[in-house]
Amino acid sequence: MRILIVDDNRDILDLVQRILTAEGHSIIIARNGLEALQREAEHRPDLIVLDVNLPYLDGWEVCRQIKARRSVPIIILSVRAEAVDMERSRNAGADDHVLKPFEINDLIERIARLSGTSPA
Repeated sequence: MRILIVDDNRDILDLVQRILTAEGHSIIIARNGLEALQREAEHRPDLIVLDVNLPYLDGWEVCRQIKARRSVPIIILSVRAEAVDMERSRNAGADDHVLKPFEINDLIERIARLSGTSPA
């Protein structure tokens, strides 16, 4: 499965990319909101893991724009834990909201659930 990971934190990008590659996924990387929209249009990933706090466009706006074009599972990955933040994720069209710090196995399970596959 092709997964777009969008985060401006290199450590998180590297960790998630390494783990999901080991799970057999093909990974596409973006480091800001504008790059995320470009990569999504170019590669049409099967699933997106999207941070909220991004340069240029926040993750909620990226999510809204992508969901306006096509239906693709989007997992928001964020430190924002308030109920209002979870509601903003839902309103933007996100399929899930995972809080940082996160357990990698939890993220893998959520990806599997949204993609209709089982973890490797």
